[in-house]
Amino acid sequence: MSQPELSPSNRLLSLVGIVGAILAFAAILFVAYLPSRPDPIDQAVNEERQAKADEARAAGVAKLAGFEVIDAEAGTVRIPIADAMDSTVAAYQAAK
Repeated sequence: MSQPELSPSNRLLSLVGIVGAILAFAAILFVAYLPSRPDPIDQAVNEERQAKADEARAAGVAKLAGFEVIDAEAGTVRIPIADAMDSTVAAYQAAK
């Protein structure tokens, strides 16, 4: 048995139906989801959070890269990481 061939008008109607179904689905998504999107964050709150993050980052960098006396009586100081790594390597090489 051979399958009957679709006429050009049936092909056109099928194509129009498929495109129409896709457009209807897109319209439903547009109507259902766009109005329920949350409001954007207030710009002032966003800037305040960014400023706090920048301060925290700067404080961390200052601790990692700066010198500071922690306890003068005990002789405890904070030195930059690069200097601490260099002195540790030098101490291990001197111990050999």
